[in-house]
Amino acid sequence: MALSLNLLGSPTLVAGEVPVALSPSSTLLCAYLALAPQEGRPRAVAAAQLFADCSEPAARRRLNTALWRLKSEVRASTGVDIVAGGDARRLAFSTAVDVTIDTSVFERLVASALRRRPEELTPAEVDSLERAVELHRGALVEECHDEWVLADRYRLENLYLTALDHLVQHHGGRGDLDAVTRYGEMALEHEPLREDVHRHLMHAYGAAGRTDLVERQFERCRQLLVEQLGADPMPETLAAYSRYLHDDARGPVAGLDELVSELERARREVQRLAASVDRALDRLHHLA
Repeated sequence: MALSLNLLGSPTLVAGEVPVALSPSSTLLCAYLALAPQEGRPRAVAAAQLFADCSEPAARRRLNTALWRLKSEVRASTGVDIVAGGDARRLAFSTAVDVTIDTSVFERLVASALRRRPEELTPAEVDSLERAVELHRGALVEECHDEWVLADRYRLENLYLTALDHLVQHHGGRGDLDAVTRYGEMALEHEPLREDVHRHLMHAYGAAGRTDLVERQFERCRQLLVEQLGADPMPETLAAYSRYLHDDARGPVAGLDELVSELERARREVQRLAASVDRALDRLHHLA
């Protein structure tokens, strides 16, 4: 029987089209095994990672109980044994069971496309990226915050955002503003402070002659940065904005790029002077 395991968002195991009823501990263990290397994980490592708050003997006992429960629950619904039983020292999915994992499908879909520049994507690669981002229903095993899941979660979230950014730039080059806005909003909903995404949206809108949308995007970016970080946009963002900012009908505002650079130099000088003042005050405090 073919099984599907969805790990992006809330983990679910599906047999055919029917979800398999799993307890929370079985669901977590199933996800853990799915993210393991092909050769599996040593039992001792699995016990330590899954039950880090227990002593080693207690962790091993809890792992054995969780394995028994996972096997029993999957067998009761599907009649198959999902955990390999050959090597008692290592844990892995059984190679006799066909399990399709959404994270593997996602990575396969984005792999070749992300090696290309956005403007060089073929129609098939664009389709692959669009199918991949639709698979993303949430963070990897989103309810879990244990160390064993964090590195994979961070890597997959970066791939997701990169795929969306590629789509923004690709569709922007083709003048498809509906697609640009759709994928840009998906990226910013996930990470609203990504200035590169804001810049690519501004570029797409500016190339299409929609300076109203450029200004709206820049202002949105600026407000987010001020509200959440207490910071101004990066010089690159200001420069991107300036390229599409028009003063009535007279074309781009002359000299704004130079003004941005001058302000950046002034800010660095202020920071240098502030550091000198801090050092002088420290010396005075030590002398007092």
